[in-house]
Amino acid sequence: MRRKLTLLKVGFIISAILFSNVLFAQNQLTGTVKDENGKPLVGVTIFVRGTKVATASDANGNFKVTVPKNHPVLVASSVGYEPQEISVSDLSEIAITMRTTVSTLNTVVVTGYGTQKKKDISGSVAVVDVGDAKKIPATSTEQLLQGQAAGVTVLNSGQPGGASTVFVRGISNFGQTQPLYVVDGVQVGDMSNVNPNDIESISVLKDAGAAAIYGIAGGNGVVVITTKKGRAGKATISYDGYVGTQRPLSGNVWHLMSPTQQSQLVFQAGDSGQETLYPGGPGVLPTYGYHGANNAGTFGNAGVTNDSGIEKYYFFDATNAANDFLVQKFNQQGTDWFHEIFKNAPVQSHSLSASGGNDKNTYLYSLQYYNDQGTLIESFEK
Repeated sequence: MRRKLTLLKVGFIISAILFSNVLFAQNQLTGTVKDENGKPLVGVTIFVRGTKVATASDANGNFKVTVPKNHPVLVASSVGYEPQEISVSDLSEIAITMRTTVSTLNTVVVTGYGTQKKKDISGSVAVVDVGDAKKIPATSTEQLLQGQAAGVTVLNSGQPGGASTVFVRGISNFGQTQPLYVVDGVQVGDMSNVNPNDIESISVLKDAGAAAIYGIAGGNGVVVITTKKGRAGKATISYDGYVGTQRPLSGNVWHLMSPTQQSQLVFQAGDSGQETLYPGGPGVLPTYGYHGANNAGTFGNAGVTNDSGIEKYYFFDATNAANDFLVQKFNQQGTDWFHEIFKNAPVQSHSLSASGGNDKNTYLYSLQYYNDQGTLIESFEK
């Protein structure tokens, strides 16, 4: 009986080992990613379906990934291309061809005095996905462009409610660098006064061809904005809003030294006055100190008010500047200046709109309340 149990245990252990080898077996896979013209694609995301294993193609379109045996399907995806799923069972090398997304080319783009399909435009035009852009609360309407259009850079001033600076294709001159903003066919100075919830579409004309439509004003690029319109039918009332808190970075943001670290630095640097500033040695701070026109020093731990040895430093002779001393208690912990001036701040936005109409007339009315108090103290004007 004991022998049978022993054999059973051995068989169980062998089965467990074999099962674990199958379960955790992995396959080292290398490959390349190219477009339909055979050119390497950089930055294509390749991940193993059903796992968190992922990588990206390099400048030559090459990649390397470890594929578990029980998850043999790779998914390759990139903006502007259709996702590709490939079974890689028992493969060590693979070549992936990415196909252009047809739906992107069929996107209708507002280019000036009309609309065109993106695939019919020879110039450089970017279309912003307004739905995705509004998922992240923005302190200015211009921030809807951040990260949504290639070649467009948005710099936030940091001031609550302040407009942002937008560059299309970088800084092209030493003068006016802001793009031209066109809202429903009307040229405006910026887009900060446009309610994000009222925007239907945003197109960015990035090449010099924009000047053919808008003249020299379009030399820095053109941001064309189309707002929502009312539609015939039953009246619709909609509300959109959020309430949140903005929080500054935590920790030692400016990497400042503490007084103890400053003491250690002074000793390591060999400052000639180190015995006066820090007589206790490196990393040791006195409790009180004094400083005058001719000399400086420190006191013990007895305290300023009951230490008879410092009475002379309270004497002030207006005719003798050498008798004028500053007596103070040292800050043992130091001051976190970053969090003294940056605090948590509330932010909220509320937008209400009503739209409707008939076959002859349509309407859309909207109202927005936005409150951003800013994390820098005293930067919010009440």
